[in-house]
Parts: sequence; C-alpha cells; structure tokens
Amino acid sequence: KMSCFIYLMRCMTIISKWGSVLVLIGFVFLSWRCTVDSSMKKEVEGNYELNLTITEAERSTGVKVYFSSNKDLSTRTYLEVAGNGYKVIRESEGQTDVWKTYEGIGNLPWEIYLLKKGNFFRYSVNNITGYIRGPMGEWQGKYDPWKAYVGLEAPEDVVIESFTVTTLPWLAHASEPIITIGPKGSFYEKQIIPGAILNYKGTYYMYVMAGMEGNEEGSSRRTIGVATSKDLENWKVHPEPLITYEDYPYDNLYVNGVVETPEGKIAIMFAAQVFPEWKGFMLATADNPFGPFEPYADNPAFKHYTHAHEFDLIRVDHPDYRYILFYSGFTTEPKSGPVGDRGYVLYSDDLKHWTEHPQNPVFSPQTLDNWDAVHIRPRSLNKIGDVWYVWYEGCNQWTPPGTELHGWWDTVGLARSKDLVNWEYYPRNPALPGLGISAEQFDNRWVGWPRMVVKDDIGYVFYTGNARVGLRKIPLNQLTNWNSEGGKIIDLLAGK
Repeated sequence: KMSCFIYLMRCMTIISKWGSVLVLIGFVFLSWRCTVDSSMKKEVEGNYELNLTITEAERSTGVKVYFSSNKDLSTRTYLEVAGNGYKVIRESEGQTDVWKTYEGIGNLPWEIYLLKKGNFFRYSVNNITGYIRGPMGEWQGKYDPWKAYVGLEAPEDVVIESFTVTTLPWLAHASEPIITIGPKGSFYEKQIIPGAILNYKGTYYMYVMAGMEGNEEGSSRRTIGVATSKDLENWKVHPEPLITYEDYPYDNLYVNGVVETPEGKIAIMFAAQVFPEWKGFMLATADNPFGPFEPYADNPAFKHYTHAHEFDLIRVDHPDYRYILFYSGFTTEPKSGPVGDRGYVLYSDDLKHWTEHPQNPVFSPQTLDNWDAVHIRPRSLNKIGDVWYVWYEGCNQWTPPGTELHGWWDTVGLARSKDLVNWEYYPRNPALPGLGISAEQFDNRWVGWPRMVVKDDIGYVFYTGNARVGLRKIPLNQLTNWNSEGGKIIDLLAGK
C-alpha cells in the first residue's frame, strides 16, 4: 500500500498526461483510496467533536482512536475498534484497563464519532453509542487535561474517507467558583448551592441551599441562605441563614424558587426533608427579600406521589394562570426507559393550589442508554422569544471496574420547547459539564443545580460544582443557535 502523499503525486502525474477528463476520476478515487501512516495525532485544546470514517480495515486488527492523554502519552484513553465491536481502554504506565465494551457495530465502513465536553465523553461506532466520565481515571486521581492529544493508530492498509476534529468553544470553562463554602462552623461550611435568583429593585438575591458537615448526601442541617449582587458576578453572602431547619420540623431545606407576588410579597418555595424522606414543597412569604419569612399554614403547598426535591418556579401572568412550577419527580412507571426522575408541570394562581398538566410527566431523558438515561431534573426554565429553554441535570449509573463507587455521574444538559411537552435536546449534550482537569479544580467531580438569569442579551448560567457556585456566560445569539458552537474544523488527513 502506498501513502497518501505518494498516491497524490501519482494522481497529479496522470492528470498532467491525460488532461482534465481524468481530474474528476483521480480525485474521486483518491477520496476513498488514501491510506495513512501507522499513526497520526493532533493536540486539541478544550471541547471538541471527532468524526472518522474508515472504509477498509482488517477487522481482526482494527484501529485505535485515542481521545484523551497527558503530554507525554504515558497515560491515554482510546476507542479500540475491531471485529464486531469496540472497547474503551486506558493505558497508563504500562498497564491496560478496559473500562467498557460494546458489541454489534456491523460491517465496514466504520462511522466513528466522539464528543468531549469537559470531563464527559460520548461516542458511537455505527450508531452503537456509549458514554464515560473521567476516563483517564478520575476515581484514581488521574484527570483528563484541557489540552490533550487525539488521533489514530492503525495498520498502513487502513483506508480513511475522512477524519476531522471540530473545536467547541461555546461555554468557556471557569477556573474558580464565584461563591465558595464558608469557614468551619459556619452555616455553609460544607455546601453552598444556587437555588433561586430574584431581581428586586436593582439588586440580585441568590437564595442558596447551605449545608454543614454531615453524611446526609454530602452534608446535613441544610438551611436557606442568601447572597446579593449588583452585576451577577460579584456576590456577598449574608452572614446568617434566612430560614433554618430549626424553624420547621425537618432536617434539611432545599430552596428552589422565588418570585415577587402582585401584592409585593417575596414568596419562597423549597423542598423539605426528614432524611431520607421528602415531605413536599413548602411555601413561605415575606415583605422584603431578607425576611422574616412566614410559612404557609397548610404546608406542604404541593406533594408529589413519590419523592421530589428539585424544581423551578416562575411568574408568567398568563390569562389562565399566574405561575408555573416545573419540577423533578421520581416516576415509577415512566413512558420509556428505567424508573427515575422525570419533569412535571404545575399551574397556579396563588402558589397554594396547583393544577397538573394533563400530559405529565412532560419531560423525559434525551437518551435511553446514555448520559441522562436514568434521571433528568429540570432546574431552570427561561423563555426566550416564544421558546422555553430548560437547563437540567442528567444522570446515569456506572461503576468503574475494580471500585465500589456509587456510580452516579451527574452533569447538565439543555433542551427547548414551544409548548413544554414536545422537546428538542441540544445535540451536543451535556451542554454544561464539569471541567475535571485536576483535584484542585472546583468542579472536578460533579455539576448540577443550574440556574440561568438573562441580562443584556447574556445568559448567566449558575451551577454547583462540588457544592460551590460556578458561573458560565453565553450570549443569547449563541445559546439559541444550535447548528454550531462556532469552532474550528481541523482536517487530520490534511495535517491542518
């Protein structure tokens, strides 16, 4: 077999002898007949999409498509495609570990796709799909770098039709949280998580779920605190919680919604827990954003038939209802997929009496066996023009070989709808993953609880990373354009 370069030179010689009639023939033939050297690689910074089409290969030998590595390649991960399947493999310091195995990819050609989003990866070979988070071995303290080599190792007789990498610069990564946990002994010594945001008389109030040391899912004695800001970027945490578990007969309070009522009241809604049981959604009101908050006498204002604790509350002033509550409720008999959290819509005029959408649950996972297949938890509902956008947590389960990890991998996706029933999912989900580049990175492990505020044509997307508050910003014209993230296409065959 000849190399692409030699073959191209011979094509050009033929063209010079026989004229323009053979130009088309030569280049059509070249497009599928080019072979490659035994290896090729390219350093890529940040998120990317990889597309590779292989038309000829020895099925028993196969190819290795590597997609994350450290600088000297002593630790790297790759898809090994051979026979009728493929594997996700990590090589590190002479040891080879197989993380996942997939079968049934069918005959050649092999259409290979891989998406990198932070420390989250999705991939497919001939539409046999999969996902993994932290494949370099984050559970062992080895993290996926922001700059990594991607490429191909293959026998010389492998024939490639195309091989491109497209960079995805849509949401810039954040190096530091905008709000971090408090000092030891403070009411937010272990967790501070964005719950709801209110713009009141020129000041933004972020109501947070604040936790102290404890083992009730990461902390305990969760209270409701508040931080304030004038610009959505610089925040000051109020020194004392506004509503505490001592005010209610519960262990933990999870704030999710806040609105200003037509009467000028500040209404907060939160989920209450007597660990581990969820008691429903509670309502409290005050005359100003700092309280004191008076609980609704007939709490809970709403109770899902099983457990539920995450939602968004917005005031819409629709002719038929004033408020929408979009919540995540555990669903024992979902329309598709395994049992898990799904999205439900409620309507109300007074925050006390709620009507369910007749098609509940209205929001389900994007995938049946991929990144969000088990749980989806809608957290931030925003209307842009006549379209609803929802940022939501997606979750699936996987236990890395040789570990006893709980295996839940939370990240953040994006979807949109005109009617809150029929949803279009962002094609490159998860839209907002954790970065996960080192143990020092604040969102190196998990991300969730997204909450977007729109100001001056910018979407300010707040989220929790390891129980700190992070912020990503995105112009609305990019948020609404799902055709591209505006990145650069790198042709690995052309060496660009």
